[in-house]
Amino acid sequence: MADGIGEDRSAAAIHRMGTIEEPEEQVALYVSDGVTPVQFAYVLDALMGLYVDADGFEAMAVIECNNHGLSTQDTLQLHLGRAHFYRWEYLDAADPQRRYSTKVGWVTTPRTRPMLLDKLYEALTTIDPVTHATELLVHAAILRDELADFQTEGALWEASAARGAHDDVVMATAIAHYIAWRLQGGEQEPLSERRSRMHAERQARDVAGSSLHLKRDWRNTGCTAEEWRAAVDPDEVQENLYDDRHSPILLP
Repeated sequence: MADGIGEDRSAAAIHRMGTIEEPEEQVALYVSDGVTPVQFAYVLDALMGLYVDADGFEAMAVIECNNHGLSTQDTLQLHLGRAHFYRWEYLDAADPQRRYSTKVGWVTTPRTRPMLLDKLYEALTTIDPVTHATELLVHAAILRDELADFQTEGALWEASAARGAHDDVVMATAIAHYIAWRLQGGEQEPLSERRSRMHAERQARDVAGSSLHLKRDWRNTGCTAEEWRAAVDPDEVQENLYDDRHSPILLP
């Protein structure tokens, strides 16, 4: 989101993608109503450099390009040299090879907005049977405040901020979650179901003893490339994934 300057807020939601071991989590949030779209590009440039994965890949930028966001994306791409952007996907393409366009960025339309809100609602209300947490972990008070003012008297996709309130953080969160979900495979088996199966397999190993060896689904683990090559199973070195270490991170 990149409007800012007194009206809409510029909001950047940083999400850690979910794995078969852990739910997706919003790890940071930047919100301002005092930066221009071009200035916002420099904020995102810094965030993309701060949030990299274990293999050194920078965070993907998914810029909503409906209005002034195009200026933000243009500055990031041409002036600041960032290259890791979301490529627009044609969800109604019959040929999978033509599913991705040459355009980068996200556009919220009457067709895409319902998908965003449906997936966000599902992620915030579905309780994982293993972790007993929602599929998307959020912490920021400003997001909870916006969600409290996000209202509708009709269908979910018609929801919007109450008069005098904002929904920029809600929409930034919805876009970030939807893209994370798509990158995880979208229509494939939900991670919560895979996680339940993995939990059942762990219990089976416990019952049968260490002699029962089940093939590891490396694609859906939180391991690094080095751990994968060395066949290091994160399950064997990580005992408690769901403690109280999650803490709110809200960038000023």
